[in-house]
Amino acid sequence: MKLLKLVIVDDEPILLQGLLDTYDWADMGFKVVGSAQSGEQAIEVIKETKPHVVLTDIRMKQITGLMVMEEIQKTDMDCMFIVLSAYRDFDYAQQACDLGAFAYLLKPIEDEKLRETMEAAYRTCMEQMEQEARYESWEKLLVKDGTSFQQVVVQNYVRDRLPEEKVEEVFRTLGDMPGNEERFITVYADIDVVYKITDYLDYEAARFALLKRLEEELESRYFCWRADGEETGSAFIVRTTDKEAVGKLKHFLEYIKKEEQSRVIAAISKPYKGIAGIKRSYVEARKLFEIASVSGAGAFTSPEGVELPDQAATAGESGDVDNLIVNAVRRNSEKELKEAFVQFVYGLPHEEEQQRQHLHRMMLKVELMLQASYGLSEDIREKFRGYYDNLGTIGAAKMVDVCYRILCAAIEVRKSDAKQDETRYFKEYMSEAVAYIEEHLRDEELSIVSVASHIYLNPVYFGRVFKNTFHMTFKQYLLQQRMEKAKKLLEEGKGSIGDICEAVGIHNPSYFSHVFKQYTGKLPSEYKKEYEG
Repeated sequence: MKLLKLVIVDDEPILLQGLLDTYDWADMGFKVVGSAQSGEQAIEVIKETKPHVVLTDIRMKQITGLMVMEEIQKTDMDCMFIVLSAYRDFDYAQQACDLGAFAYLLKPIEDEKLRETMEAAYRTCMEQMEQEARYESWEKLLVKDGTSFQQVVVQNYVRDRLPEEKVEEVFRTLGDMPGNEERFITVYADIDVVYKITDYLDYEAARFALLKRLEEELESRYFCWRADGEETGSAFIVRTTDKEAVGKLKHFLEYIKKEEQSRVIAAISKPYKGIAGIKRSYVEARKLFEIASVSGAGAFTSPEGVELPDQAATAGESGDVDNLIVNAVRRNSEKELKEAFVQFVYGLPHEEEQQRQHLHRMMLKVELMLQASYGLSEDIREKFRGYYDNLGTIGAAKMVDVCYRILCAAIEVRKSDAKQDETRYFKEYMSEAVAYIEEHLRDEELSIVSVASHIYLNPVYFGRVFKNTFHMTFKQYLLQQRMEKAKKLLEEGKGSIGDICEAVGIHNPSYFSHVFKQYTGKLPSEYKKEYEG
């Protein structure tokens, strides 16, 4: 095993010596190349030894661990920080995370947790070093085939396998940096996976034909790169100066969906600038594709001014009970939260102080996840803050109940936010649906199915979004529109009752009179008399 360089920092001599002597660092993949008892000394040792990893206490006199991190970030050194802190130092821990700390460990350190963290740090460092080595070999390909190499680089970049600065370096080397007028738009498309269940061979054939056609058609219109999804869908990243490209792409995809009899699921990102815009457009299109897959949308786009929430994960290994709780909150599932929380409580140690540490660690992970995604409202933020402030004064048994209540409240906020976001994403679809209803109000066959089909959405999903948008069911809205139009026609004295029945799509006069009286309290003839003469 190749040993990586490690520097250990703690301003308490006894604790520092304990860290140096107690653990078998070589067994975890590290060789201690230096240590320091102050922040100032730590900066000197780090600059001199250039370690791969620094294990440092946060709270130190004069120069804190945070200051050490900030100072090292100013240099060209690329070393990883693992920070140590008491549970009361949450603000320090949060700042350390903001500065890019790899991990945060509570004092007193649990041996198993330290080993897990150091081994994870070792794997991450080795992966980064291997990635850099691969990139150096890739540079040689530039001489042979710049275009193909660029395709490989972009595909790895959008999948988080290459950092932005490396991609910029490739584009700059090729003399192909994006201009001020250029934008990147990602089209993400596939055949609806439902058809895979009903006819696997037909699904695969249709999928192959669709992606081949998209590749040919898009390449004939624009310069683009292709990046196949890891599970479903393929992305086509379009590079263009055409300001109307999003509209043209949407029209093109809706045309294909009609040809394929609604089997195509597709999403289109907004246009973005620069190298960062390549990934931003890809991530947005992929998230929109997930929404489109549920809704059945044919060429789904995000409305202007609406940003998709970042669902960045902050959890560690999936087997960790803490992360079961984090994932339950992330999925807004009270049922999963209850099951995970019961498992968490039964796994708490007997000592009250250790129980507090476990609770603190779990709550910190949840708050960081909320901060990285959505749901951390001011009220929820205050609940977390109150929890941290009282962690050392209230009994652990009471704190368990407090934690559960805070997590349930966070799920409620996230559900509300998600419902609002869903309404915003489908704003354009709802506007088109309302216009279609108004235009076809006299059609007796007008239904939720026909309207959903017109705007390329799944009827069940459309019904849910429609209700969230207008706070009434589709059936209630349709009846309201028909009755309001009937009232207007009666007030204006235009046509007979039979004519009005035809105009509002209720061709049975008896049924129309019955419904109208339920809606207004009067028969159509009575209502009409009030406006005559």
